[in-house]
Amino acid sequence: MSHRQRLLTAFLVLCLISIFGLGIQGSPAESPNLISATPLSQTALQLRFDRTLNPGAAEDLSNYRIEPKIEVEWATLDSRATIVHLSTSPLEIDRSYTLSVHGIVAPKEVTITLPEIMEVTFGEGQGVTFSGWVRDTSLIVDPQKKLRNYNAGAEEFLLCTPTGGVFFLAFDIMETFEEIGIRQAASILNASISLHAASVGNDMSQQIIIRRVLLPWHEGAQKSQPAKENELTYNSAMHQNFPWNKPPAQAMLEGVNGEEPSDYNGSEDVAYRIDGLTEIGAAERRYLWLGNSITEAARFWFTYPDYSYGYLFALRDGTAPVRFSSKEHPDEPHRPVLTIQYNTRIGNNE
Repeated sequence: MSHRQRLLTAFLVLCLISIFGLGIQGSPAESPNLISATPLSQTALQLRFDRTLNPGAAEDLSNYRIEPKIEVEWATLDSRATIVHLSTSPLEIDRSYTLSVHGIVAPKEVTITLPEIMEVTFGEGQGVTFSGWVRDTSLIVDPQKKLRNYNAGAEEFLLCTPTGGVFFLAFDIMETFEEIGIRQAASILNASISLHAASVGNDMSQQIIIRRVLLPWHEGAQKSQPAKENELTYNSAMHQNFPWNKPPAQAMLEGVNGEEPSDYNGSEDVAYRIDGLTEIGAAERRYLWLGNSITEAARFWFTYPDYSYGYLFALRDGTAPVRFSSKEHPDEPHRPVLTIQYNTRIGNNE
């Protein structure tokens, strides 16, 4: 083969690699794809990609442009590594903008429009708007005293039982809303909690009630094993020197509803008021707790994040155990989710 032929062959190989992306880092065959671009408020956007991103490229402001002229002030790669949060100068409600992304993906343009009311989800995994800062754990209570201090914080389930087994669930929302520019609790319009029932003990309909927790508690790290120091137990909220008023976290006084910081003084374990009640029937489906009281609780946790202790879930006159999927469940769509609907206008939050 002549020198000229070798050069021609090498040139053709390079052309093939360029066209088909044969194993070259950053080639079109391996480049991430932009799945969605969602405005979360007048100063925040969330971009979702179909694979993990390089932090340097994802946080390079020169890779983003919004027209008519909106400044991209910073870009942060989410801990999930497939999601980028953009902070911008204020968008107008209901106005169409063109977002251009390049350097991360093949140059792409999408149209974005910010609605006045938005809905986001909190939980664990790729499928929710915001992932992380979720706590959940079950107290496995058996009539035999020796089995009453078992904590199931690392299990794939959350359990309610007729013998007193309850579970706790909490979401932290304040920091996330501050990051997207929502700074007043009044912007929260509705809140609801959704759980997937993995199994029920019989075919009879049962009621699961929720009450706001008024004492701090620690999620366990065990799989149905005796709780360790500072973990939630049947007898105490965090350790032997922090006992429940009436195990397991069932004491309540009328008028102590968890609506004021003064309610969180340790005099009661959970609020007197029932914030939600849901009928649980068949397994392998989702159930919803919603209403004004839950919305008020979300507003309170937003305003007073130090008291964001979440809810206690318990059977009300139930006759059989009910098992829900926890945040550790391997199937992401089965995990607990908090959904919040809010007003996106940052002018209401100044």
